[in-house]
Amino acid sequence: MRRIVVLPGMHGTTNLLEDFAAAAPSDDRVELVALPTQRLDYPALASHFATTLRLGPDTVLVAESFSGPLAILLAERVGAAALILCNTFARAPYPSQLRAFPLSLLARIPPPPALVRHFSVGPHAPAQLIRQVRATIAAIPSWLLAFRTRCVLTVDVTAELARCAMPILYVRGTDDRLVRNKSVDEIVAAASAPVSVARIPGPHLILSTSPREVWQSISDFLAREVSS
Repeated sequence: MRRIVVLPGMHGTTNLLEDFAAAAPSDDRVELVALPTQRLDYPALASHFATTLRLGPDTVLVAESFSGPLAILLAERVGAAALILCNTFARAPYPSQLRAFPLSLLARIPPPPALVRHFSVGPHAPAQLIRQVRATIAAIPSWLLAFRTRCVLTVDVTAELARCAMPILYVRGTDDRLVRNKSVDEIVAAASAPVSVARIPGPHLILSTSPREVWQSISDFLAREVSS
C-alpha cells in the first residue's frame, strides 16, 4: 500500500481536504497533515515535519498552494518517491513589496462569498463549499494568516527544487486566479528532472472541487513514473 502525505494550503488545516482523501484509490494510504499554528517559516516547518512525519523513499508528497515550498524542502531533505505540486509555487508568486501592506488588518476581514467563489472555488462551486471555506478562514488567527502571507512573499526554494531527484507532477487548475502560469513555468525551469504537468479545468482549490480528476492524474503519473 502506497503512503501519500497531503499538505494543505494557506489555511493550514485538513478541513477542506476530506473529500479529496475520500476519493483516493483504495490501495493508497492517505494522510492529511495540518500545519502547526505557531509562527514557523518554511525552513522551520520543514525541520518540524522532517522529524515528525518520518518520511522516506516510499512516501508520495502532495502539496497544495502554500505548502508547495514546504514539500520541496522536505523532498530535498529527506527524499520521497514522488512530489505532487498542486496550484503552487517555488518562488514568491507576488511582488515582495506587498509586505508593506497592513496584512494583519486585512486578514481580519472575512472574505465575502463572491470573493471566495472568484478566487478560490470557481463559479460552479456549491454554496456549502463556500461556507466551509469562509468558516475555515475565519477560524484562523489573523496574525497567522498575515505571517504565512509574508512567508509566501519572500520564499525561494528553486535551488532546493533543483536538487530533488524524484519524479515531479504539477497539477494545474486551468482557472486558477491566485497562482499564475508563471509559477508553473518557474518550477519546470528550476527542476533538474522533467516535470509532468496535468492541466485540469478548475479553480485554485482544485483538490476540493475536482478530487476524482486530480486523483486520476496522480494515479496515471505514479503508474508511469514510480515503481510499485
